[in-house]
Amino acid sequence: MDDPRVWATLGRAIRADRERQGLTREQLAERVRERGVQVSSRSITTLEEGPAPKRGSKRPTLEPTVAALGWRPGWTDRILAGEDASVVLQRTETTETEGSPRSHLLELVPSVYEFSRTAAGLGAPAQLRDDFDELVQEILAAVKTERGYALAAYRPHAAGEGVPADDAARIRDALEG
Repeated sequence: MDDPRVWATLGRAIRADRERQGLTREQLAERVRERGVQVSSRSITTLEEGPAPKRGSKRPTLEPTVAALGWRPGWTDRILAGEDASVVLQRTETTETEGSPRSHLLELVPSVYEFSRTAAGLGAPAQLRDDFDELVQEILAAVKTERGYALAAYRPHAAGEGVPADDAARIRDALEG
């Protein structure tokens, strides 16, 4: 997750999906705020520019932002693991089984971030908020997925490119079959 290329890929995917939906950065930020997470259009710009976070974890605004775009839980993890963003973002695909324990856990994340932001707004030290958010990411990383994302391609591909779309489909079919 420290590879700046995967963060740049994720940023491009966020921007492309926002533009595909006809949203401005401010409109997307408003959607995120409606979900209880304070975010500015500048934060959206930063996500879209794709710089890797300084402390090796996700930015606290990432998951609430992609949720506001309609991304399913776990899609950012798949892109950051090197999977082709265009394959991940196919709207017909599901990452987690609906109602699964991991899916439920990922649905709780925006509320957890809302908690830490509210606590900081009420006077809790910002460093505690940041530490709390980082621990949330560590917990999510430690929870095993129901289906692994580290899929091997049928043919070699360059680091950071992700699995070619046709290979990803073959692998997915093999796992489901």
